[in-house]
Amino acid sequence: MNGIEDDKSFQDWYRLLVEERSMSLSNFMEAKRNGMLSDFPEEREQTIEGIIEVISKFPYDFLQKEEVSLLLNYFLNSIESSALTGGAVIRGVHHLVLKSKNLPDNLEVSLIRILFKEGNMQSWSQKERQLQYDILIWLLKNKISYLKALGSDFLATFMKSVSGERDPRCLVHMFSAFLEVSSNIALGPFTEDMFETIACYFPVEFKPQKGDTITREYLAASCASCLVSSLSFAPFCFLFIDEKLNDDDCSDEEYRDVLNLLIIACDRFPVQKNLSLLEPLIDGVRKVGLNPKNKGEMLPYVAESFEALVRMCVRSSENNQRAIEAVVSNIIENSEPFVLQAEMGLCKKALHLLRSAFHSLPSNHAKQILNQVIAWILNLIHGDSVNAAGNKADIVQEGLEYLINWIHLASANKGLSIDTLKVFEQSIIESCSRAREYKPQEALTSIYECASTYVQLECASDDLVSQCRSYIALALRTPINTDVQLRSLLKLIRNYTSRYFDQVQIVLNDNAISTWNSEKVLPILCAMSSSQDAWSLLRNHVIAELKNRMNNSTAEGSMDCYVELMRACTDNEQLFMDYFETFESVYSKVDCDDPERVAMVLQTASLLLPEEEHQKFMNKIASQYSILAEVESQLLLFDKKYILSYLQNKSIQDLQKVSEFSLPERSTRQLFFACVNRFNLDDKMNIPEKYHLAEVKAKLLRNAPFCLNLYEGLLDKIASDDTVNASSSFEYFLDFESADCNPEKCRYETGSPLWRQRIFCQIVPIFKKKFEESGKKKHRLVEMLPHLLQFAVPLDSEQLKKQYAMLLPVVIQTISIEGVIPSHVTRTIPMFLNISEPLQMDDLRTVVKYLCAIVKNGESNMSNLEDALNGLNILARRQPPKLLHSEVPLVVTSINKILGHRKRLLRMMAAGVKNNWEMVITK
Repeated sequence: MNGIEDDKSFQDWYRLLVEERSMSLSNFMEAKRNGMLSDFPEEREQTIEGIIEVISKFPYDFLQKEEVSLLLNYFLNSIESSALTGGAVIRGVHHLVLKSKNLPDNLEVSLIRILFKEGNMQSWSQKERQLQYDILIWLLKNKISYLKALGSDFLATFMKSVSGERDPRCLVHMFSAFLEVSSNIALGPFTEDMFETIACYFPVEFKPQKGDTITREYLAASCASCLVSSLSFAPFCFLFIDEKLNDDDCSDEEYRDVLNLLIIACDRFPVQKNLSLLEPLIDGVRKVGLNPKNKGEMLPYVAESFEALVRMCVRSSENNQRAIEAVVSNIIENSEPFVLQAEMGLCKKALHLLRSAFHSLPSNHAKQILNQVIAWILNLIHGDSVNAAGNKADIVQEGLEYLINWIHLASANKGLSIDTLKVFEQSIIESCSRAREYKPQEALTSIYECASTYVQLECASDDLVSQCRSYIALALRTPINTDVQLRSLLKLIRNYTSRYFDQVQIVLNDNAISTWNSEKVLPILCAMSSSQDAWSLLRNHVIAELKNRMNNSTAEGSMDCYVELMRACTDNEQLFMDYFETFESVYSKVDCDDPERVAMVLQTASLLLPEEEHQKFMNKIASQYSILAEVESQLLLFDKKYILSYLQNKSIQDLQKVSEFSLPERSTRQLFFACVNRFNLDDKMNIPEKYHLAEVKAKLLRNAPFCLNLYEGLLDKIASDDTVNASSSFEYFLDFESADCNPEKCRYETGSPLWRQRIFCQIVPIFKKKFEESGKKKHRLVEMLPHLLQFAVPLDSEQLKKQYAMLLPVVIQTISIEGVIPSHVTRTIPMFLNISEPLQMDDLRTVVKYLCAIVKNGESNMSNLEDALNGLNILARRQPPKLLHSEVPLVVTSINKILGHRKRLLRMMAAGVKNNWEMVITK
């Protein structure tokens, strides 16, 4: 076995010791004596390896206490010499402590003394340190009373042992051990030292290599949990956070970690008597959140940390009103310049922080924030603080958007906002009216939104009530300018009708429906019909307009407003069913020019039905199918009207029965799809071969057994069979947006809410494999690529990097085949370049050539040009400069044409690309 004292193999020793029990452990150790006492460290280490190989295979309860003690003493006494040659002795101690049932009494004494107090844990290699952390954690969980008795002596030993640890694999164990120590042992005078032991690792600086199982995010979260693990850490933690927030060398990623730590600290630590620890943090968070270098929206963790911090300030000043008043004054005073100087571009972010403060403060202080913010926003709408006249219209528009947001916030907090709204009512309406000079449509939308809120909260003055009637009357004849404005108008009408129906009747009496703008008739009638009295009065008018729109496919406007009317009244089942039955009755009787258009409206409406009523509706449709089965012309018309709604039926038997009627092939395929999707193994079902594509799609959606085998076979068939239209097959296969394929609209089985993500992760590896195997048939499978990418548009690409990395070689091969890749796939190229590793030279040339071809093509649309320029910029940033040198002339000459483009955005992007690529030569 070890070639020193004997020639027995591991199996021989195991047979003698365990199976035959013809040798005792002491005899076994005696047989190893020569190797154990050898003058050569390598031989001693080899002997220890041999002993460990044998004992590691012992059953859990094989060794008795005395035997474990014998082995443990030998290993511990061999530690000093073993450290010079290898770590076998540590593996031996680790196995005995963690894998033996019968442990000797007081083993913790020698373990702590030899391994941690006298030993130098950081001198061992990573694997041995990791084993020692396991032993330490075992001691903390199983011998905590002894460690508590050691007190400060153990804390000093612990800090000595872990200080200087750098390996992320060991840090994970170290953080676990630290949590056990800080939560079980009084830290006393070592509190700050213990905190500093961990604080030196935060924010975590770690870039995982490919294949690493430990992520930076996990390490950061583990480290942060240590920093808040003891309540006595509070003052040190808040001071530490303040220091990091004011460290200009921190990256955005590190600031995120610090602010996430602040969120945890505010939740974990008790109230702080000394607010001076917290107040500087408000300025620190504001500094990070309002950094002009950070473009885009306010990051969620910044707002959350600000909200958590303000809540902590409130809790910490419950008995000191002056202190919280000072905090609120500080927030308002330091926010003012960022709000009023909107041209700085930080107004929206500053208001976001103020919103966070509003949510965290007691009502009287939240009201103070609301008063001040509305006053500032009105100032923006007036344009009083604008320095450049050319910016005034944009600032006015921003102010109007902010006003709507804060009015909605006030509406959601009625109790504390009513008085404020009453005070500002006249100023708000007048300011919006004045703003129509600069932004007429946006200002009118703001008037509708604000007036609607006042009416809803029942705090509108008599003057505003009268004005609202005028707004509604004037809006009846004007054209629809934007969908947003129409929604705001309808919201005002709904709220106004529910409270002042007598005023609406005056409007109706003074304005005949025939004089209204035809696009607005049905939406406004639906908005006015939101109560039983109003519905009774307007029902016939609504029916007439429904008939008009169903009869005439050229009639302006959609019928979605009727669905919204139903959705708003689902809590009033009687009124809701009246709405539904009215719509269905009209639909069943009229001859529609475009029945499918109305069928989609009925499909959406039927989803709103209570379960019992929905089943009745399904039964009614099935019955009518049976009645019309022999009258082909009527059957086909009925099918066009009701097939989409009927796909919601959960009964496979009913669906199969209808599929046997003489229906169009498309309807039969839809019914088979619905059957297969809901198919149980107990049901017997034969699917015709011509519906195989629908079968595979339905089973994949449900995640049925063997669905991936079917999908793989489908790819083989499409690749090999030239009679199959590959593009149309893939388009149908990955289309889950159409009304007959949408899982939500048809109530299909999906296996889980994350069905789209699951399908994408399942089909990409198989597609990649089949693409590589298809040889000369690649051009057929590549037809799937645009549809696959379109399918993935709603998904978060950051979470699917692995799948996109698989597709990148397919994309590169695809763009090398001229004329194959559709233009909308170009949008995905920047995304692929962002997530991919550096490209190989040939692949790089292919991508550069393709992007430059788009740039030089005079017929390229704006979107494709933006994507191509963005892709070239990403290449300049992410690819090794030396690989790019040979491509610089092509890129620069291609870009020159865009430098004279009529669109300023493209000229700016092109200038940036040219500069970045010219700089590549210098690197």
